[in-house]
Amino acid sequence: MRDTACQNLPYAPALQEMPAAGLAQLKRSLDDIVTPGDLLHARGDASGHLRACRLTGGGVLATVQLDHQEVRHDRAHVSGLAGDDVIVLIAMDGKGAVTQQGRTLPFKRGDITFRRARMPSVARIDEPSNLVMLRLPFARLLRNAPPRHAMPLPGRADADSGLVRTIRCFVESALPGFARMSAAAIPAAEESLIALLGAAYLEAMELAPATDREDREAADACNPLRWSQLTTYIGATLRDPELNVESCARALGVSTRYVHKLFESMGTRYGNYVLQQRLVCAHADLANPFRLAQSIESIAYRNGFNDAAHFSRRFRACFGASPREFRRAAQR
Repeated sequence: MRDTACQNLPYAPALQEMPAAGLAQLKRSLDDIVTPGDLLHARGDASGHLRACRLTGGGVLATVQLDHQEVRHDRAHVSGLAGDDVIVLIAMDGKGAVTQQGRTLPFKRGDITFRRARMPSVARIDEPSNLVMLRLPFARLLRNAPPRHAMPLPGRADADSGLVRTIRCFVESALPGFARMSAAAIPAAEESLIALLGAAYLEAMELAPATDREDREAADACNPLRWSQLTTYIGATLRDPELNVESCARALGVSTRYVHKLFESMGTRYGNYVLQQRLVCAHADLANPFRLAQSIESIAYRNGFNDAAHFSRRFRACFGASPREFRRAAQR
């Protein structure tokens, strides 16, 4: 988030009126509290009603009334943004759609959409709408999320979800009462709302159709954090002969197609990568003087090989000597 954009806003629970009389004022206010973008309106002019505040734990909250409008956040708008914030849109009334990473997410009264702040997106309002918007660090939204949710992806939580209904009730009943809460209670209430939103996001991701998940995974296949998670898991289970693509996918909570895509993005394949890592580990074991009592066959099995002859052939092809020849030379 741009540090200077919202520094003059009061902290919750106070909500400050933002200039919104006319297209230019509305655009500037949305630029400041959400993300820079272009504001379009069918009649050439627009107005709205915006109130905003800073969250005590980091981020911004706004209540917004908008007409038939479209907000476009192109790459030029978001390329300079720092951090990895997520934009949460709670539709108290109205309907529209959010588009990001090739996914169009229609929303209606009660739905909640999630999208990444520093990725190009379009938010379209199809009828007069009352919205609650939050922009906050993704790490704050999913503080205790599983590793497979380390990167924000666009999603929608349906109004029929029990979690989403709870969030709506919280916003309708607790949010207006924030102004009367004690200073000690406000941060706790804020954390409760964000925890509920995080749970709704996780539920939405898990319930998304398999094809949707795979499309989002494919778009995220060059994610260096995902690659790090994958290689860390493989390193920890390398000696398990049952290690395979399916077990990697289960550990990361992704599809096998996504695992293959990750390897493709790094210019290799699963089988080649795992074989090379096992050979490197076996090479270290054979050179280790504390493992002289172990047979070559047991070292092969220890490093995930099911067949000693196959291991010997692969070792020679990789290092130019058989395991026995290498061990003999290493002990001189």
